[in-house]
Amino acid sequence: MNSTRTRMHGWMTTLTASAALVMLAACGKSVDEAATSAGAAVSAAANSVKSAANGDSADTEASTSAKLNAYTQGYNKLIGTFGLPETQERYLKMNIAKRKASENLSITDGWIDLANEQLKKGRKLAAPGLDELDKSGDTLIASLDSLVGQLKDLHVYYEGKAYKDDDLAKGKAADAKVREAFASSTTAMKQFSDVLGREEKKRSAAVLAKLKASGDMLGYGTKLGLQQAEEIVGLFDNEQDIRDPAKYQAADAQLVLLEKTLADQRAAYEAAKNKEPAPDSAHESTATALVSFVGSYRAMKQSKEPKAFNEMVKKYNGAVERANRLR
Repeated sequence: MNSTRTRMHGWMTTLTASAALVMLAACGKSVDEAATSAGAAVSAAANSVKSAANGDSADTEASTSAKLNAYTQGYNKLIGTFGLPETQERYLKMNIAKRKASENLSITDGWIDLANEQLKKGRKLAAPGLDELDKSGDTLIASLDSLVGQLKDLHVYYEGKAYKDDDLAKGKAADAKVREAFASSTTAMKQFSDVLGREEKKRSAAVLAKLKASGDMLGYGTKLGLQQAEEIVGLFDNEQDIRDPAKYQAADAQLVLLEKTLADQRAAYEAAKNKEPAPDSAHESTATALVSFVGSYRAMKQSKEPKAFNEMVKKYNGAVERANRLR
């Protein structure tokens, strides 16, 4: 179970206040209780939005959104193609300790440096109330700085085949430290993801409240569907979880809410598509991707295999990528 969730970029976040986290479902709650909790939280968020009455609040929300967006873009690049997980996997497969200088050896430094530069842009942006996120970001950035420096140095060493001159001495001497740098960076990435996820949920509640208050039920349905899907993914943290009946009980309760949301979202899209301006087609493609996600969840429930979990996360990430195209 090594798949990682892509994060949502900021979307329709011109709000006048932040709001409470929407808890849509939890282990031990019935579907009705989960729905009631969600409705109460969204209503509370809506009241919070209505109560904000000055420009300072809007400025705060804009700065918070800008910072979260920058951090999210950096994180998504870090876990994406040629990111930290893929680069680490490739390096570990090299098994440098067992290799010989007579072999043709090479490593990649990936695109980790590009992700780290984006994270640094997010860190530089000022926004109140995000001290914990910045502290976690500092740890991640420092870990990545160390890793990138080592990888770039070794990339030159292997690309220039200097290992043939020193009988791979430098490569083998550096191996343990590089592995340690990968491990510390991965730990820091996971910790950063947890904090970023909490902040995103706060923002999502405010976004949902704003969309509902404005009568944009299409946007509301798309956003809510993504959040409900993420709640399902978040229930499964390890291989034991994907064999735990209690996890599926909680996920099934959430699934009922998600399928109702998707049905309402499809109806809202059908009602809007013949009007001017026409709705963004990314709403439809996101909903289609979420239906595929639902199918992958049911497949995982039947097989209870890690590869089925990874496929479910892949489907969720696909839905997020489509939603991130919304104008």
